[in-house]
Amino acid sequence: MTQSYLQDCILDALANAKGNQNKAQKIIALKAMEDPQLLMALAKPHLTGIVAHAVGRIAIQENAKKAAERNKPSKPVVDNIPDDQTGFALDILKALGGPNVPKFGMEDAAPRLGKKQASQQHVNALKLMANKSKTKK
Repeated sequence: MTQSYLQDCILDALANAKGNQNKAQKIIALKAMEDPQLLMALAKPHLTGIVAHAVGRIAIQENAKKAAERNKPSKPVVDNIPDDQTGFALDILKALGGPNVPKFGMEDAAPRLGKKQASQQHVNALKLMANKSKTKK
């Protein structure tokens, strides 16, 4: 019964769309939103796949939540550390994480310490190039 109902709806949609399959698909989709019998007839052959997808998606999300809770790091105990060592540790962290400290893999991105003066050979080469470009004109 449902298969013949589905077939009748599809044939009717194709007739209304004058044989255009894309238009017929849109007609069927809109009609299925309002007609539960048509929606069931369309979904029935694919129901096991739809259910498997939904169950798998939720199971993966739940497993990820459980794994995150298990792998959650515990807070370190810092009650036994003397105050003088705590200050020293903070000084080291500040020195390693300051704004002008090169980060691992980003050593070239660190700011230069200062400009170096150009060598006389470099200055002479630039002057020679500048003079040659003036004479060519």
